[in-house]
Amino acid sequence: MKHNVVRTVLATLLGAVAVFDIGYSILVLTSVISITPVEFQGTFFSDATVPMLLLAIVVGGSTLLAAATVFIRHEWSVFLAAAAGVIMIAWEVAEIAMFQQFAWLQPIFMSIGLAIIALAAYLWTTEFRAQHLPTRHVSHA
Repeated sequence: MKHNVVRTVLATLLGAVAVFDIGYSILVLTSVISITPVEFQGTFFSDATVPMLLLAIVVGGSTLLAAATVFIRHEWSVFLAAAAGVIMIAWEVAEIAMFQQFAWLQPIFMSIGLAIIALAAYLWTTEFRAQHLPTRHVSHA
């Protein structure tokens, strides 16, 4: 698989997740989409404000930053992409644990998070890791 194809797929996945998470948070915060207060009973939150801000800032922001760095080929891009994948998975696990619900989108986002981590690891091992290894000079005596 070419590095450019992997980089494009990785940036696209990260960008799509960022747009979805930030857009969904904005729609909930502006009351275009309503979340019933019953969903927050027994949690730390009384309404959707804090979780939606966290979703937009932490998950959406990290994936957007990672997408931008992957797109411009920054040195830290694969690390940021893997971290964004871990954050996505952690968010979904925390959501399942806190709200005691399993929505149909959660396995999709967990799978995307795992794919992002796998693609970042692939890029690290094939593209970046190979560049930083010193060449070995063998002297013939």
